[in-house]
Amino acid sequence: MRVALVSPSLRRGGAERQMLILAGALPRDDVELRFILLAERGPLADEAEALGVPVHVLGLQAATCRGLGIRCALALARSVRSYVRLTRDVDLVDAWLVPALTLVGLAQPLARVPVFMAGRRSLADVARPRTAARRLVATLAMRRADAFVANSQAAADDLVAVDGIDPAAVHVIRNAVVPPAIDVQARDRIRAGWGFGPGDCVVGCVGSLQSGKGLPELVAAAAAVSKRRPELRVVIVGDGPLRSDLERQIAAHRLEEVVRLDVDSGDARPLYPGFDLAVQASDSESLPNAVLEAAAAGLPIVATAVGGTAEILEDGVSGVLIPARDPAALSAAIEGLVGDSAARTRLGTAAAIRARAFTPAVLAEATLDLYRSLVRQDR
Repeated sequence: MRVALVSPSLRRGGAERQMLILAGALPRDDVELRFILLAERGPLADEAEALGVPVHVLGLQAATCRGLGIRCALALARSVRSYVRLTRDVDLVDAWLVPALTLVGLAQPLARVPVFMAGRRSLADVARPRTAARRLVATLAMRRADAFVANSQAAADDLVAVDGIDPAAVHVIRNAVVPPAIDVQARDRIRAGWGFGPGDCVVGCVGSLQSGKGLPELVAAAAAVSKRRPELRVVIVGDGPLRSDLERQIAAHRLEEVVRLDVDSGDARPLYPGFDLAVQASDSESLPNAVLEAAAAGLPIVATAVGGTAEILEDGVSGVLIPARDPAALSAAIEGLVGDSAARTRLGTAAAIRARAFTPAVLAEATLDLYRSLVRQDR
């Protein structure tokens, strides 16, 4: 079976990392893979090629199609022509993320790929294109898909309720996590790199520095909790458009010795041994990779009860779930665990056990079963 995985790029995002995990776990004697990228390679493209998977780039830059004008139409026509050539012999196209499913859906009448599968790996409030014109184009493209994969039941419910997709066409295949290598001896070295000591209680948050991730609320919680728990330290690992705003907020609260921004340029998993507690304070998530990674690292986790997060964590058993946009609840949960090492150990142990259900082998088996079923139906 020949399968094309289509994405805007192979940057270091959660969905792109999942594509790479899938590519590495699918059996090569059953599946011949290729990546088709809309815009650019991205830093994970080298890893894909190291797995023996060819990477093709269409060169359709997002800036070219910021407005749906003549330049966009010409660039889109060139990309569709290249896409049709690259998929001439494939049995199934698996399109990840909205721009990819949009191009694949638009090109389907010309490409006539036997099976077109689309993915939803965020909730509708995040996945939906911002302008009415783009929403219309994406909706038309979605109608051509033979099946949809959602990485959580919450995302699957969105596809049915918000997008009007037939429930029979929606399949839940949850994300996988590759457990980080826990180097206990690296703990003090990692913490020293942030300026923190072995006796500090370090709260870690991994993710893009953008709106909707609850990062201003986390900094505000640090300001409140550190007054009562002087051992509290917070490190936010990532980069993004909110970086300057967060730096100003940290300075305004005089938290320079308490909160660190670690601009992550690669895989954050080696940093997990430096954390005592992980926090995910997002307004919207489908199945957050950062929560899966923290769980696999055996960390206690405080997370907002949004989307599919509750499909990973059970409140009070393998984590602490709090309402979104509730600074008081966030502060209370962090403060409670900073002051209770026994609870941190209990929750972290349960989280690690729960993470064993989200393996690359499970992801690959479920995906391959779906691929085979769809291809058989087409024949």
